[in-house]
Amino acid sequence: MNLFWLLFSTQGKLDRRKFWISILLLNLSSVLITFIGDNVFTSYEPTRISFLAFFLSKMMPRFYSIFVLISSFFLAKKRVNDIGSNEWIPILYVIALFIPTFMSAIGSSNLIFFSGLFPLFITFYLGLLPGK
Repeated sequence: MNLFWLLFSTQGKLDRRKFWISILLLNLSSVLITFIGDNVFTSYEPTRISFLAFFLSKMMPRFYSIFVLISSFFLAKKRVNDIGSNEWIPILYVIALFIPTFMSAIGSSNLIFFSGLFPLFITFYLGLLPGK
C-alpha cells in the first residue's frame, strides 16, 4: 500500500482494518507528540525559552495536528467510497474533529466532553459498517 495514496488521495476504497489502523496511529501519534511538546515546554523557565524550543515544542505538534485533520478527511472519504455512504460525511467528520479544539480554545470546558462525542460516533460509524 502506498502511504501517499493512503493519506492524500480520495480515490479508491479502504477496508475496516486499514481504516482503524490508520486512524488510531494518526490520532495516537498526534496525542503523543503534543504530550511530549507540552512537557518540553513546561520544563523551561518561561523567561529563558528560545524561539526554537518554543517552535519545536508548541508549534510543530499543532502543525502535525493539521496534517492529521487533512489525512482524516482523505481516510474518511476512502471509507465512504467503500461503504457507499453519504459524500458529506468526510467534511462533517473533519469539522467534528475540530470542534473540541475550538471549545478548548474558547475556554468552554463543560462542552469539550460533549463535543468530543460527535467525532467518536462518526468514527465508529465509518469503522464498523461493512463494505459493499
